[in-house]
Amino acid sequence: KVRPKIVNFSFGGTGRSSPFESVINRYAAKGVVFVAAAGNEGSCVEQYPAALSSVIGVAGLGPTGPAEWSNYGDWVDACAPGTDLVSSFFAKFNGALPPINGIDADDFDQWATWTGTSFAAPVVVAALAREIVTTGCTATQAVDRVVRAPHLARLPFMGTVVNY
Repeated sequence: KVRPKIVNFSFGGTGRSSPFESVINRYAAKGVVFVAAAGNEGSCVEQYPAALSSVIGVAGLGPTGPAEWSNYGDWVDACAPGTDLVSSFFAKFNGALPPINGIDADDFDQWATWTGTSFAAPVVVAALAREIVTTGCTATQAVDRVVRAPHLARLPFMGTVVNY
């Protein structure tokens, strides 16, 4: 019976789905915030669900600014670190690549380094959740404070810089 306050979509594409959009819009009207990855093609082509007006579309940043692989456009609302982020992975996974010079590039044990807007979007989710927990605001108020406030730093076609 507990409704989520924030939903992360670390996926997307150019296709649209009216039933999916209608579910998003219905829950957004009830105060649920949706955050979605903008995509990794280095393109300005709108990606869905990130390009929906009721969704916070998130681009990726590299160590020195916008990542060349990140999608961008006036439909993107925010950008966050998306390069070389450490996150969980399968325990004891070893892929098919052979070791080279004693280093096995696809041998992982519960942790891996990731790059992409699918990893930048949860950074924005975390910033929103932190705002909710520390101030007691609603999810939509957190968006107003973390993404939409006029005094925040913004990059053209990349949106508000979050947690950089």
